[in-house]
Amino acid sequence: MTETKSQRGMRWVKESLALFKTQPHIWMLCSLAYIVIFMVLPSLPLLGFLGMVSVVIWPVCMAWIVMLYRQVDMHGEMSPSAAWQQLKHNMKPLLLLGASCLIYAVLATYLLSSELAYLISHAPTKAGMSDSHMTKFLENTLSFMVKVLLLLLPLFIATWFSPMLIALNGYPLVKAIKSSIAGMLQYTVPMGVSWLVMTLGMLVVMLGLGLVIGILGVLIPMVSQLLMPLLVFIALLVINALMFAFQYISYKDVFRAAPQVNPSF
Repeated sequence: MTETKSQRGMRWVKESLALFKTQPHIWMLCSLAYIVIFMVLPSLPLLGFLGMVSVVIWPVCMAWIVMLYRQVDMHGEMSPSAAWQQLKHNMKPLLLLGASCLIYAVLATYLLSSELAYLISHAPTKAGMSDSHMTKFLENTLSFMVKVLLLLLPLFIATWFSPMLIALNGYPLVKAIKSSIAGMLQYTVPMGVSWLVMTLGMLVVMLGLGLVIGILGVLIPMVSQLLMPLLVFIALLVINALMFAFQYISYKDVFRAAPQVNPSF
């Protein structure tokens, strides 16, 4: 029986969950390290320059984490040092990919800088604003967010598969980007189904846990104040780790016929 595109998307979700369950504590540690390097450190005072550095090294870190998932999927165990040794052979194109992402991000920021400045200057103040001004501000904010998403979409499509194609298949930079775009466009339906299912699943879990914590908070107020931030943080770790698994599973299926540099890795 031929697998439909929707069924393929559902299978990706199941396989991603199964892979995450193999070593959830390790994957969550990888997720924690990723969040610290790419979100926490660049946001700290005096470390803002790390934002640009993190963009450049992002493909290297992404490829290395996905290679760890591949090791566990194929061999049942991971070898970070072996993954790093293979990764070093393709370090230059991965860093060039990161530099390309940085250039794109700078250009996108430049295109949106005037609108962002306008939103900041017209943001609500303590004195408040009239309903008409608030409505206009919200409309402008929504328009700005849509433009941000539209500008990020090409970057997302071009980089979803390209780090793995460079690291595991030995593709040059341009070929990796073109193949990533082609793969995403060809498998739009399975990707969409997978994203929708995982998003809805996480929302249901979060709402359920939030309801339980809310009930406990009524009985013991301190519990809600302590558990809610912890719940959000753990959810972020799990979501991030699942995205890594999903990125590997989708890559493995979409490019199953592509020759690899080291098939036994």
